[in-house]
Amino acid sequence: MISAVLVLLLGATPVFGMSEAELDVYLAQLQESRPDFASRLADVAERSLGTAYDPGPLGEGPGAKYDPDPLVDFSKVDCVTFVEQSVALAASTSRAEAVDLLQRIRYKGGTVDYEARNHFMETDWLPNNPFCRDVTAELGVATADVTRTISRKDFFVRVKAPELGRATPDRTLTVTYLPSGRAVEAEAKLPSPSLICFVGKVDWLFTTHCGLYIRDEDGKGRLYHASLPLKKVVSAELPGYLKENPRFLGFTAWEIADPSGPR
Repeated sequence: MISAVLVLLLGATPVFGMSEAELDVYLAQLQESRPDFASRLADVAERSLGTAYDPGPLGEGPGAKYDPDPLVDFSKVDCVTFVEQSVALAASTSRAEAVDLLQRIRYKGGTVDYEARNHFMETDWLPNNPFCRDVTAELGVATADVTRTISRKDFFVRVKAPELGRATPDRTLTVTYLPSGRAVEAEAKLPSPSLICFVGKVDWLFTTHCGLYIRDEDGKGRLYHASLPLKKVVSAELPGYLKENPRFLGFTAWEIADPSGPR
């Protein structure tokens, strides 16, 4: 059992303000008090509000050739690492367990290597993380399609690592998405928790932003995401967010299950 004194001392401390020891206490207490993954993810997302935004905060660690940023840093996030770290924390009983799971979410086969990192949502991240299930076309809302070509070798040229990705052929994909104007209809049937992938208008990739959609105990849904303009993790109403951001065509929706499976 977790010490009631330790839990009391922890109080409402945000995730980014916890020491390693406090994070261990928080995760153990969370698993003990909230047996369902969805409830734990909601708590982690709420405690992550205000986390500082930092573009590309994680890498392969000090000394890595391409990205020497730390393997883990719960004090700052971008949109993808916020999703990854929140899921890993909600599924784990300790900080060490969360760090291990985080690497399995971020990298194909858990191999910590820049080339093995899940850089593209549609061709890397989602196929390699089957705990997310596509529900975009299951909400009874009219969808639309967009076709684009994903090129890993061109991506590595962009990030100044042209020797990588040469053996990976380009992939032309058609993605089915929910248009921004259908957000109110779609939200009514969105499962909680869901991963929301916003489809942008950039012609060489699909997802240009992402976040977590979570309903509270009263059934009211909120989008939790790391906002570049606001420089921190915030929550917003999904339809309103889309209306304010015409740079998106719409979004895909993915129901999230516990990546650790039944305990």
